Amino acid sequence: MSFTSTTIPYSTLSSLNNLTLHLPTSPPQSAQSIWLICIRGGAWCDPFITSACFDATIKHLLSSSPASHISGIASLNYRLSPYPSHPTDPSSPHDPARNAKHPDHITDVLTAILFLQDKYKFGDRYILIGHSCGATLAFQVAKKRYWGKQYESTEALELNVEPPLAIIGVEGIYDLPTFVSEYAHEPFYRGFVEHAFGRDEAVWKEASVADVDWEESWTDGREVVIVHSEDDKLVSLKQPERMWKALGERGWKDDEGAERRRRFVKLTGLDHDEVWEDGKALAGVIGEVIGRLT
Repeated sequence: MSFTSTTIPYSTLSSLNNLTLHLPTSPPQSAQSIWLICIRGGAWCDPFITSACFDATIKHLLSSSPASHISGIASLNYRLSPYPSHPTDPSSPHDPARNAKHPDHITDVLTAILFLQDKYKFGDRYILIGHSCGATLAFQVAKKRYWGKQYESTEALELNVEPPLAIIGVEGIYDLPTFVSEYAHEPFYRGFVEHAFGRDEAVWKEASVADVDWEESWTDGREVVIVHSEDDKLVSLKQPERMWKALGERGWKDDEGAERRRRFVKLTGLDHDEVWEDGKALAGVIGEVIGRLT
């Protein structure tokens, strides 16, 4: 199946408010076709991880049979948090693309999704795929209606985005306080979380996605897939296991006939970024979800 690719802006806020769009030259006619929206990781701050990180995964996916059900794929960039200590590309305090603080990241992601929904009219017929902090952002999209009162007046909540049918969290971060606590011996972890969310740990807890009343927030969600490699050296299995348990406590079932399904896919032999650098295993997981939703 043939696709064309282009990078376009979804906002004028900064040079990073853009997305890479992959559209089929002959769009599927079925009402059951679906969109894919990918959210890059990079600890909310890494300038070298971009929307292109999903290119290998997309290439594998588009050479497989599920591609015939895809109406479009978008891979998102968004404003990054400060990283003044980056060894080769330190952020400048004057760069609007690299001084974001929560909820700027999720506001950008919601703005991009709303841009796509308005233009292509796919509503909730899409799958969100997020890697690392992109997984946090993916679940924050679904959590959008469940934010605490401190965010009630933010631009993020004013964006009328329809949440997806399914979310695939890949090497994800789901509980910020326990994540920082686990890696207390490595200051970098606390550093990038503080750059993204500030020092108030109550904000970290509020921004986390493990303990959410999905019945209230994400009423139409049908499937969650947690993908994690046992050989990830940056994010341990404690994060996906935390999310898996929390989903179960909220009524998500791991059987095929469940109305709200959860799956845990454990990979081996791949480090944190190698999951998207290789892309083959991830493309297989995405293809299976497309099959179940179409």
